[in-house]
Amino acid sequence: MTGGWLLADLLLPEPWGDVVLFTAMAVLNIGIGWKIGKMFEQQESARVGTEAIETTEAKSTTSLESHS
Repeated sequence: MTGGWLLADLLLPEPWGDVVLFTAMAVLNIGIGWKIGKMFEQQESARVGTEAIETTEAKSTTSLESHS
C-alpha cells in the first residue's frame, strides 16, 4: 500500500501530487475508521442484545422457581 502512495506521489506533478495524495490518504483513512467504528458498534449491539436475552431468561427461571 505504501508503495502505491509513493508511486502516485512520484507520478503526479508537484505540488499537486502532494495535495491529491494527502487528500486521497485522508479520505481513505476516514473511510477505514468509519468502517471499523460500525463494526464495533454492531458487535456492541449484539453483545447488549445477548445480555438482555440472558437477563430475561434468568428472571423467568427465578420466577418459576419461586412459584414452585
